[in-house]
Amino acid sequence: MLPVAILAGGLATRLRPVTETIPKALVDVAGRAFIEWQLDYLHSQGVRQVVLCLGYLGEQIEELIGDGQRFGLRVDYSYDGERLLGTGGALKKALPLLDADFFVFYGDSYLPIGFVDVALK
Repeated sequence: MLPVAILAGGLATRLRPVTETIPKALVDVAGRAFIEWQLDYLHSQGVRQVVLCLGYLGEQIEELIGDGQRFGLRVDYSYDGERLLGTGGALKKALPLLDADFFVFYGDSYLPIGFVDVALK
């Protein structure tokens, strides 16, 4: 299965004041951080490698997710740095951690699709 890059580095201004102290990926949804739901779903679809592209308060995400083992995944991290790079810059910086082909998802979206079918097209 193709690896997945998740873009989770934005400032999350539309969810203020909730996101003044946590990144959007850690917002609680039904008792768990949103990113936990995403990672569980990715694992259920056969994904085994995820690269989290982080920026704003990203260290909190890394602290919660760690190496991804509890999700049955290998999770690596790519940080924007002090200057946020945006979608293209974040992906370019993460390329050394990904294969030639990979999926890209936003850290605030839940996409219930059949990943195998999409990967084979």
